[in-house]
Amino acid sequence: MRGDRLVDAIEDLIGPNILCWNSVFWIKEAHTPSYVGWHQDLKYWGLDNDELVSVWIALSPATRESGCMSVLPGSHRRQMLEHDDTYHENNLLTRGQEIAVDVEEAETVLMALEPGQASFHNVKSAHGSGPNNSADRRIGLSLHYMPTHTRQTLADWDTAALVRGEDRFGNFVHTPRPAADFDPEAVAFHDRATAATREIVYKDSTAETRTL
Repeated sequence: MRGDRLVDAIEDLIGPNILCWNSVFWIKEAHTPSYVGWHQDLKYWGLDNDELVSVWIALSPATRESGCMSVLPGSHRRQMLEHDDTYHENNLLTRGQEIAVDVEEAETVLMALEPGQASFHNVKSAHGSGPNNSADRRIGLSLHYMPTHTRQTLADWDTAALVRGEDRFGNFVHTPRPAADFDPEAVAFHDRATAATREIVYKDSTAETRTL
């Protein structure tokens, strides 16, 4: 999350004062129907600008067969698209969200990655991924970076880690560095941060049983 090689690239895109909002593991078991519907992250994350960059790091092969990400080039330059909340049981997104227009496969680009490789996409980029039809688990880690002037609009409290530069805005409580494995203070903070994220991504949702 704080490695210079990664954060240098983020700085080239959004400037020298950088927060990492959160990180998420994306796991699809072998031969399972789980997929990620076509969506734009900004629709549900409550952030007040489109300068956030998501980094998707492959921890196992991400191929067409295993359900790698696809993106719709140029979609980050367009207006936000309408979305439907489907709550489909195989959609890995919090509320099964899907862009409410058909996405033509011929217009999309596969983001196939080998373990250790990464892709970068803007928070407005339309993206999604299919099921894992391979014989191995597909594992990825996404990290979400934003400039320090970003604000959260869907909750009164939110947190992010300051990974480079300085934060003159104070819009997010800085995530503490654990003093040791399972540091009680860090664990308690993580619980509060997870609850805050859940409040944000489920804002106005009708879901009752889905979990983050």
